[in-house]
Formats: sequence, structure tokens, C-alpha cells
Amino acid sequence: MDPIDRFIASLALTLALGAAGGCKASPKLASFSDLDYGLPVETVDVEGTTLAYIDVGEGPRTLVLIHGLGSYMPAWRNNVAALSEHARVIALDLPGYGQSDKPLAPYSMRYFVAKIRGLLDALDVENPVLVGHSMGGQIAMTYALQHPQEVAGLVLASPAGLETFADGEAKWLANAVTPEFTCLASDESIYVRHMGNFHAMPKDAAFMVDDRIAMRGAAEFGDYCVAVSRSVAGMLDGPVQERLGEITAPTLVSFGKFDNLIPNPFLHGGSTVRLAKREVARIPGASLLVLPKAGHMAHYEQAQAWNDAVLRFVRTLPSPPASEAANVEAALLRESAPARPAPAPEPEPDGSNTSAESPAPGDLDEPNGAETPSPGVPLGPPESTKGPAETQEVPD
Repeated sequence: MDPIDRFIASLALTLALGAAGGCKASPKLASFSDLDYGLPVETVDVEGTTLAYIDVGEGPRTLVLIHGLGSYMPAWRNNVAALSEHARVIALDLPGYGQSDKPLAPYSMRYFVAKIRGLLDALDVENPVLVGHSMGGQIAMTYALQHPQEVAGLVLASPAGLETFADGEAKWLANAVTPEFTCLASDESIYVRHMGNFHAMPKDAAFMVDDRIAMRGAAEFGDYCVAVSRSVAGMLDGPVQERLGEITAPTLVSFGKFDNLIPNPFLHGGSTVRLAKREVARIPGASLLVLPKAGHMAHYEQAQAWNDAVLRFVRTLPSPPASEAANVEAALLRESAPARPAPAPEPEPDGSNTSAESPAPGDLDEPNGAETPSPGVPLGPPESTKGPAETQEVPD
């Protein structure tokens, strides 16, 4: 049986297994807003769409974490704490996902870019580092191509968008991933699909399966299923592969050595590392990090190595623009400055004068601070963004 036949058989089995329960509600979750993220979730209205996000940490850089297809903010659970020790970290639920609104929208790559841009504008974020996983990586690249002057850097974790699909392949794939494909998935199918994201699914990722099963009881579940289907079509309709050479932002790309999803196993197959090396080399000055014993969610499976690589990459970026740096410094000084001293006494009649000294600024993380690299961790692109890509494979 060839790969396409296997996929069709798997799809048919999934639908058959799920048909008995259909999209009937599970009692576990009445609404997506009941999902427990473990951190305070804030919301903001972006042109009539409510977006959920977390905003933690502080530092000279802002990292914006963009999840992948069918996912949500907690997919970054193993990364937020480490990254937020050195930077401001904003993770969001894309529209259609998690605790964000699920409108009947196109869910194209440009649609996602517009909503993220609106969120960043509402939060007064300038020149962020966009960190995207899978579909989130393709969204980040689309953002950088549309608004190159607004992006300080890209971190692409197992990004979609590096392979191309012929017209017939794209049409078949879009037609295969219907709302029913998501809506009618059985417990077993949900578990198998999540397993496929990992080389060896860690125990601390079990909550993803539990949450996904519980989502079937949510009032918005049908809208979520539509969002997933339309997002697949959006990725296929918004390719970036032919424009990789136009990306000007410093870029770090990471892949797990055992990614089961890229390249597409049913339509293309082949080596993830070979594809990654070929395509990342087309991004000027980009670095490629290959993590061992990791699959499509390498940032979760090999979190420490991935976090270290991202922080080292961020430290190589040019200093933030003056206006952004001034805003960051002012905010940090407000947090760290001691209480103002009492007003100085009035001058004595003899003309002598006294003045209080200004409080010394607090220590700030320097974005270009030198640090001894650990084995297997790239330092990001060189000062010049031209030239061949740097590839680093972390030893097993």
C-alpha cells in the first residue's frame, strides 16, 4: 500500500472510530476559556476579535511565541520560564485556537499576521523576535516578509513552509483535512496524532492529549474544527518557500532529528535534516540547529538545549532601536529604582546649595553580552547576514 492509500485508510478509520460519538459534548470542558494554562491569561480586542495571551518577564528584547496547527499557548510550557528570565515573553492563542475567539474567518497566513500585528500594537511592542512553531513558523516568516522593518529576528521551530506542494497535492491535502477530520477524531486517534509530534512523547506532555479530548465538550469546538481545516488551506495558499532568500531578519531554525511531520510523510517523505539543510541555506545568514532524540516538537522534548540556543541567538542580535531601548530601560528603572529621597532643604541665605543625587540605573541585560558557548549550541547568524547557513547538530 503506497503512502497516499495508507493515509486515506487511516482517515477512514479515524472517521469510523469517531462516528459513534460524533461531536457530542464531553462533560469535562464547557468552554475553551476553562482551559488551565497555569499562568494568568490576559485578553485584548483586535478589530473585533478577542485574543488571549500571557505577558511575562522583562528584558531588552521581546519574544513573541506563536504556536502551531491545532495547538495553543501551553505548547510552550517548557520554554516560557527559561526565556522570561532574560526577556519579555508574550505567548498568544492564535484566533481560532485556545482561549481566543473563533470567528468564521479565512485563517490565511496574512490574516494571522494582521491579528498578531494588532496585538503587538496594542501592547506597544516594537521590533520583536518572532518565535514560531510549525504553522507558527510559517506565520512568522510571512510577517517578516510583509513587514521586514518591524522584526528584530526569527526563531523558527520545526517550521512549516519549507516544502512545496504541487497543485494536485495541495488540493488533495486541503480536501482531506476537513472539519470532520478534527471533529470526529476518537480518543485513540487524538492520542496517536499527538504521539506523532514527538520522538518519544514525554510524560509531561500528556496534558495536551487530555485537553484535546476535553475540548470536545466545549461550546466552541465546532468553530475550532473549522479553524483547523481553514488553517491547513491557509498554509497551502500562502507558501513562502520561493521567497526564503528575501528574508532579511537574523534567523535561527531548529528541527528535531526525528521529525515525523516534515517533510510531509504521505506526499513527500525523505530526510528532515536533508530538507532543512537545503532550505535553510537559502535564508541569508541563517543558522540551523538539529536536536537529537526529538521530533516535531523538539522545543518541548529538548527544552533545555533549545532554550539555551534561543537565548544565545537573541544575545547576538543588534541592540534595539533607540526608542525601543529607551522604553525598556525606563520601565526597568521604574521597577528597580529606590524610593525618591525627601526634597532637599531650602538654600541657606549665604547662597550655598545642596542637591540630591539621581538614583543609579539598575543593571540591564546586554543584548550583545559575550558568553562562552556550550557544545552543540549555535551562536546565531554572523554580523553579516550574507553567506552560507551555519548548521549545528547537537551530539546524541
